[in-house]
Amino acid sequence: MVHHENTPRVRGTEPDEFAIRDMRSFPDISGDPRLYRRLTDTVAVMTASGAGAEEIYQRALARVREDADFAVLVLKTHDALEEDAYIERWALVQLAIDLEHPAAGELLADIVRRPIPEERSADPAHGISTVTEEVLLRTTAMEGLSRLFRHGVDTSDVLLETIARADYTAMRRAAWFALLDGDQRDALEHARALLDERGDGWIADLQRHTVSDAEQADIDRIDPPQKDLPGIPRPFDE
Repeated sequence: MVHHENTPRVRGTEPDEFAIRDMRSFPDISGDPRLYRRLTDTVAVMTASGAGAEEIYQRALARVREDADFAVLVLKTHDALEEDAYIERWALVQLAIDLEHPAAGELLADIVRRPIPEERSADPAHGISTVTEEVLLRTTAMEGLSRLFRHGVDTSDVLLETIARADYTAMRRAAWFALLDGDQRDALEHARALLDERGDGWIADLQRHTVSDAEQADIDRIDPPQKDLPGIPRPFDE
């Protein structure tokens, strides 16, 4: 392992070393310290956990939701990241989706339209697949197009284009459901015709269900009531 003078190290009594080789952050492309701080603070709140985390995130979203410049900055920062920064890229795409600002529409559409880069993983079957990560980013972006469609922003062109041209079933399926959410009859008829033409008509017959719709496990079977066994005293602390 190669160390540099500015590489943080943690030393102990053992001979092993722990070195922090990569500090992950977002590039500042805004030139505006206030706007950049707002971006990093919002992402930090978005990825936080603990009691009240979701409520805090929703309050943070409310402060920036009407800011078109902020929505554009989020996705332009995404484009400035290294290709393999999948966690950071996904976080920014999801943030843009949660903002639900029309200004993000064209940039989300651009992400969906980009060709999937060739697989870069040496062993995608047993580790990370870069193609899978890229497909996930695009299906996530289509959720943003779906939300905008529901709010009256017509994003049908890129969704129909995806159904007609995308090589990956996951992308065609996501595009169909986004159009279904938009509930635009002409677009849905066109989409169904495209699916049938590709031999993917089964996608239009899929049904989505919420977790609450699914059959729930019987708690008594998972954690059955404890029965007293004869001759065995109960624990002293009960």
